[in-house]
Formats: sequence, structure tokens, C-alpha cells
Amino acid sequence: MNLLLVRHAEAEDEAVSGSDFARQLTCYGHETAAAVARGLRHCIQGSVLLWSSPLLRTRETAAYISQAFGVEVNSYHEAIPAGDLNTLSRDWQNLSKQPETLIVVGHQPHLGIWTTRLTRVSVPVKKASVIGIHLKTVDQMEGELQWYALPEMLRAVATENKA
Repeated sequence: MNLLLVRHAEAEDEAVSGSDFARQLTCYGHETAAAVARGLRHCIQGSVLLWSSPLLRTRETAAYISQAFGVEVNSYHEAIPAGDLNTLSRDWQNLSKQPETLIVVGHQPHLGIWTTRLTRVSVPVKKASVIGIHLKTVDQMEGELQWYALPEMLRAVATENKA
């Protein structure tokens, strides 16, 4: 199974309510998330399952990916903002049907920690960047880093394939 870790796009520094849960994407964040989703659509083949953190900025980012792939967000998973890779791993292992690609939309520093834990490689996880990991087997927490894409790279892929 391929695992894509997607960091949410640029969000406002502070929500009007003061709640971190309610921070939404900026205008630039919306534009970037849409471009990243379109770029990903040109890079990913096969069945896709989409999970997101329940925080607003990740739900908004995941909505663009959902639209690009024509799939619903399967789970707004509490383990994502908690940084609980063990629970996530157990849940993907228990899926009745394994997708070819599981996309997880989440936050820093968890995505970077998970990447290092799974691949033993450290990458800078910029906003709206995507990390592609091939899991050797779904029942082990071991994978191979396949690729890392900054949002500008995926925007270029989307633009190139639009023409």
C-alpha cells in the first residue's frame, strides 16, 4: 500500500474564536490546496482512501483532494491531530479492503515524525507538501520513501496537464 502524508495548506494564524480547531485556510491556502489536489490527481493511480484530521484547516485541504479524486473523506480521524501513528496503523491494517493509496491529511510535527519513523528518512514538511511512502507490508510500520513534493511542484504538474 502507498501512504501519502499531506500537510494542510496555509491557515490563518489565529481563529476569530481563538480555537486552534477552527483555524481556516487563507485565500492563498485555498488556492494552493486546490492546485496540490489537481497535481496529485495526475500522479496517483488506482484506488484511493482519504483520511483527514478533524481540524478545520485539514478538512478544507482534504475537501479539495476529495473533489479531485471523486471520493469522500472516509474518516476524520482523531489519531491524526493526536500524532498517534500506532492507532492509525492498526486502523489501516484492519480495513476490510486495502486501497492502493491511503491519503492522510494532517499536521506538523506529526507528519515529519511519522515519515522518519516509517522510512528512517527526515524531510522538511512544508505547508501543502506531500510525502509518498510505500509500505512494505500493511501490518508492519516500515516503508520506503518514494517521493516528496512541494506545493509548487504539484501546481506545475496540474498546470502542465491542464494545457
